[in-house]
Amino acid sequence: MKKDAISTGLFIAIGFLCVAIVIAILIPVVRDVVGDADDNKPVIPAVSMVETVESSL
Repeated sequence: MKKDAISTGLFIAIGFLCVAIVIAILIPVVRDVVGDADDNKPVIPAVSMVETVESSL
């Protein structure tokens, strides 16, 4: 019974360790993807310059 409890505890501990490693790898990747998606916004001009053309008739 004690052997089963130890093996189950190790199994759970190794599972948590694997999940922690995957999360530690995925968070920077997801952060970079989201950051790159925000950088692709079109540039909206702040000032528009309008010049009138004088026609000579």
